[in-house]
Amino acid sequence: MAYLIKRSRLWLPIVCLALGLQAYGQTNSAYQITHYQSQARYHFGHDLLVLALSKLDQPYTVNAFSDYPVNEARGEKMLLEGKFDIQWLSTSSYRESKLVPIKVPIYKGLLGLRLLLVTKENKEKLSQIRTLKDLQQYTGGHGSHWGDLPVYAANQLPVHPHAQYAPLFLQLADNRFDYFHRGLNEIWEEQEKYSERLEIADGVMLYYPHPVYYFVNKDDETLAAHIKSGLEIALKDGSYRRLFLKHHESIIKKSRLDERQLILLKNPILPKGTPTINTQWWLPIKSQ
Repeated sequence: MAYLIKRSRLWLPIVCLALGLQAYGQTNSAYQITHYQSQARYHFGHDLLVLALSKLDQPYTVNAFSDYPVNEARGEKMLLEGKFDIQWLSTSSYRESKLVPIKVPIYKGLLGLRLLLVTKENKEKLSQIRTLKDLQQYTGGHGSHWGDLPVYAANQLPVHPHAQYAPLFLQLADNRFDYFHRGLNEIWEEQEKYSERLEIADGVMLYYPHPVYYFVNKDDETLAAHIKSGLEIALKDGSYRRLFLKHHESIIKKSRLDERQLILLKNPILPKGTPTINTQWWLPIKSQ
């Protein structure tokens, strides 16, 4: 199996969590799962994976590689080459054809809800956005390799793309574009980091169906089955919801979603047959 213990120094992790009583003190008997998504914005996906695998009899360790930054495009290529075992990203027909998706939307659609990061001087102006037509008058920052880029093209929303994540914040601060749409689980920590120049627009939020799945290599179908089984157990016993709220409840309340106008965007890249996402854990009833 591709997720058996890797011995190369390249894969030394900064995070190694032993799962299950058998794994403690016996890591040689545990399967190691490696991924490249060590940035803070991926922590929930890591913690949920740990939770799901902890529900199984087979001990696992989950290792986050961080010797150097790996963006999504490179990380996915390395996953296809068998150098990593798993990733969690938005689904697409391409990904589902090349990898094995575990079709449980791990963020319950939350990552499809976007707030707008803006400069302080433009906050009042962009806080007046209420319709898609309003939004189309402005240019948003976007990662050039991010899977949801076609969503913005399909909704006739101008974008300013960049291959790297961090420079987009600096470019926004320099007014190279007007806003940077960020997930609810991302934007508050990012705004705090760049608080001298950037704020969050009031009164508006964007949403498009944006399921984020775990994906594994096609050689790892056993691992996919184990993860799906663990997630299903966690859903039934309530531990999934508790972990979700532990990570997100404070920012959901802080974002005051019931005071924002929802702008619904169409998502043309959803594969046919994609299950409907249940957003009841976080989306106000009036917006559902």
